[in-house]
Amino acid sequence: MSVTLPAGVFIVPASSSPEKGSSVDPEVLSGQQKSCARNDVQLFLAHSERSSGQLRKKVLSLGYSDAVADSTVSWAEQYGFVDDNRFCTMFIASRTMGLAGFRMELSKRGVPKAAVETALASISETDGMQDLIRQVSKKYGHLENRETARRRALAWLSRRGFSGETIHRVLEGAL
Repeated sequence: MSVTLPAGVFIVPASSSPEKGSSVDPEVLSGQQKSCARNDVQLFLAHSERSSGQLRKKVLSLGYSDAVADSTVSWAEQYGFVDDNRFCTMFIASRTMGLAGFRMELSKRGVPKAAVETALASISETDGMQDLIRQVSKKYGHLENRETARRRALAWLSRRGFSGETIHRVLEGAL
């Protein structure tokens, strides 16, 4: 349920909603709104790891104010429900991408630039070169026309943000 006051619209649990025409203490409403937002956040975070940016966006999409969203994200970070460094590490470990691809995808997910750069400092595009060569070979090695295979592999690697040098090395090794 939402309650409209001069200070804004507040979301409150139905069990503690005020009677129509009764006076409402904005401090009490603000506390209830934060409590509701924290409950919603816990449900949202139960499904998978999220970044602080994704969490803030979700809280705002549920109708909470900017102040409540900021407070809720801070609370989630304080208690370890959200950790951008942990999110970056898990994201990087679960995907095949180049550095540019990781930067773009992580920034789209609302990860602060400092956390992205910290996570990317520990990896290199050449770390998984043999795995990448194996993937490209498996994916495009069966194609009879070698030029078509190279063109498709180049496009696939480019879309994932690999550098030109890495793409060249992978194509030489795989096709």
